[in-house]
Amino acid sequence: MIRRLMWLSVLLLALSMIPGVDAAQNKSPVFVLVHGAFQDSTGWTPVIDALKAQGYEAIAVEWVGRGTDKTPFKDITMTQYRDAVIDVIKKQNQPVILVGHSFGGMVISDVAETIPDRIQTLVYLAAYLPRNGDNLLTLSGLDKYSILGQKGNFIVSKDFTTASIPEDVFPTAFCPDCNPDQLKVVAASQLDEPLAPPNEKLVLTDKNFGSVKKAYIMTSQDIVVSPQLQALMMSYTPVDKVYAVNAGHAAYMTVPDELARILIKIAS
Repeated sequence: MIRRLMWLSVLLLALSMIPGVDAAQNKSPVFVLVHGAFQDSTGWTPVIDALKAQGYEAIAVEWVGRGTDKTPFKDITMTQYRDAVIDVIKKQNQPVILVGHSFGGMVISDVAETIPDRIQTLVYLAAYLPRNGDNLLTLSGLDKYSILGQKGNFIVSKDFTTASIPEDVFPTAFCPDCNPDQLKVVAASQLDEPLAPPNEKLVLTDKNFGSVKKAYIMTSQDIVVSPQLQALMMSYTPVDKVYAVNAGHAAYMTVPDELARILIKIAS
């Protein structure tokens, strides 16, 4: 009996040393969270806290031009957004659940086209869900119910390098269900957005992007990416699972615990 246990221990040790046999395969997935336009990664903090409280690891990606990065907006490309996400994914040993909010849906789709084997599931939260050849303009142009489509609510700079949303429109557009304290947080997080990435068309193939499992979390009170557009996009690009939360566009702010529960369900 003792000899058999010793043999089993040696066998397990040997297996752990073979390339491709990774102890991390038994770990829970890590959630990689991608923010959207006019925002930075700090909005994900309540969701990260909720996931960590349940024992899961979560990382929010910061795009170039945000935080301490001073890349000029005129030089920022979709490829840089994509590569910032890929850099984070490649540092993980666990399976990755890749979550994109709003314009982040375009970015995670580009990531999936590039490294499909590194992603367990794509999750679109109130996000643009593209087809091959789409860019943000083609998809947002289909949305007849978005407040950003109303005159004066989407402002392009004179040099055509950035876009912005009026300060008196942004908080309630992104978060119609926010309380006053939450509205202040949303307002304080507002950023201008480089215009080049939203104009870049994505190349998506069935072999790569099409091979990755997808889930969508709809936001029923959304007036930025309307529920009508969310449903339309899913009719063009089917997903494996659909969930819904009674929240506006900034659901990460108002229902982080519910989002965490859905993400954990997707992961399992």
